[in-house]
Amino acid sequence: MKKWISLILCVLILLATLSGCGKETGGIGEIKVQPPNTLGTNEPPETDGLGDPGNTNSNSNNNGKTQDPSQPKESPKPKPSPKPSPSPLPEPPQDNTSQDSIRAAAYLNVIDRLIARYGEGEISTDNYFEDPCMTGLGVVRLIDFDGDGTYELYCAYSNDEASFVNKQAIYGYGDGLITLMEECNVSNPGTDVSPSTTFLSRFGKVFLVEVNEIVHGRYLTVQDGKMVSVLDYYYDFWDEGNSSVNGVPATEDEVMYAIAEMENGGDIERIDYYYPTDNSVIIKTQETIKQLMELAQ
Repeated sequence: MKKWISLILCVLILLATLSGCGKETGGIGEIKVQPPNTLGTNEPPETDGLGDPGNTNSNSNNNGKTQDPSQPKESPKPKPSPKPSPSPLPEPPQDNTSQDSIRAAAYLNVIDRLIARYGEGEISTDNYFEDPCMTGLGVVRLIDFDGDGTYELYCAYSNDEASFVNKQAIYGYGDGLITLMEECNVSNPGTDVSPSTTFLSRFGKVFLVEVNEIVHGRYLTVQDGKMVSVLDYYYDFWDEGNSSVNGVPATEDEVMYAIAEMENGGDIERIDYYYPTDNSVIIKTQETIKQLMELAQ
């Protein structure tokens, strides 16, 4: 009888031991519950307040599209710089009076003489460096410099010594043809080869802007039938004591102020003869000659 009681007690102890396995936390038999996977849910991910998911490395653009962090960030496209508005010189009158006809015929004689000697204007690469340059009679303009309603003739051309336009002259008409500016060099505003012509249109008048190697500049116009300088400045980089405005000693700031005041409120047209951007200047020259031929009839 005692043996049976001992056997029953052993069985009960064994059952009690087996039923306690797996209840202790952290034991081998513990089953850890994983949090629910939210990738397939409609709940939005947490954000850091700036529109990007918190603790992530992805980048978002303005359209909400994520960008691969291994790829370079897309830079915003720069806005194109506004092109400067054209600054056309005043258009010559279209009426064909007898005086206009006589003046046009006189101007055509000048043009014909220049073309016969230097050729028609064109863009050519027939030079030592094979660079595009404007040659021949490249520029013909009817310009009312002083705003009196009478148009003067501006011409720029390449002489026999140059492979680009390098000379200029201005003519007027009174009782006959008047040479307002004798043949002279065009401007070269840079310290390199940069031949050009610049017009400043301001308050009903037009000025021929002459600048040579930055240091010396003049603003010329017609006054009382003559070519006059309204502003003449000189700036010495190495010795400011040699700088001046209209012959009066001036500092660098005073020179820059005089130039700014002269150009304030005006429109500028610059014509380059070395590496011209297009053929528009030649086309304008041809149109001006055609207009003069119509007036001269």
